[in-house]
Amino acid sequence: MKLATMGSIDRVGALDQLAGMIRWCLLWCLFQGVLMGAPAVRVLAWDDAVAARKLSLVRGESEVEITGMHPNKRSGALRLKGAGPVFLRALDKAAGEDGKPVQRECKVPEGMTHPLLLVMADEKHPTGVRVVVFDDNPAEFPWGAYRFLNATPKEMVVQMEQKAVKLPTGWKAVNLTLDGDVRGVGARLALAEKIETPLYTAIWEYDPTIRTLCFIVPATDPRISVVEVKAVPEDRRTVELEAQDERAAGGGAAE
Repeated sequence: MKLATMGSIDRVGALDQLAGMIRWCLLWCLFQGVLMGAPAVRVLAWDDAVAARKLSLVRGESEVEITGMHPNKRSGALRLKGAGPVFLRALDKAAGEDGKPVQRECKVPEGMTHPLLLVMADEKHPTGVRVVVFDDNPAEFPWGAYRFLNATPKEMVVQMEQKAVKLPTGWKAVNLTLDGDVRGVGARLALAEKIETPLYTAIWEYDPTIRTLCFIVPATDPRISVVEVKAVPEDRRTVELEAQDERAAGGGAAE
């Protein structure tokens, strides 16, 4: 029987140490992949009442309070660590009968890179809010474009100048892009099944440095109008300045 020499023992020890370092590096890379793979989330309040709520986003053991909610502006980028579903937690509500915080899941589809959470009032849910999630990828939302989301139960058609697009139901984003200089443009909405009868007409200002989210919703007072439009403009110069500030501050990391 051959006895192990001191040199062979040293080599075995070195190999074990190397294997340990490799395992540690793989675990670290996996952790970083989970962290960096989690997309930054932004939040948009539907109205002033929702904007005044005290809410947070939760993912696993990670939680970050939503600050700066506004009905006419997206929040800053919020990045949650870890994996798993994202929840919206009501910090201004008492815990449930089970002692757990009151929250509801935000269904962020797999692969969505720029989720925007639209938070609206919902008196039937313990949190008092409901959430609509859609992709707000700026690469697919050019400056000078109008992005329409139809929240009515009927297909709509929107026309601006000589361009018209159909708006399906179900909060599906559809872009209408104009070009040229700043000017007033006519906006017209009608049912897809009855396009000759306008439900909404107005003059909007077009600006090639602004992109505008437009939510088409049923009117609160049908005696005045059938539909209403909630417009959320975003200015290119402001976005670029805020992006610089976020990079300098580290960008809304979770605890």
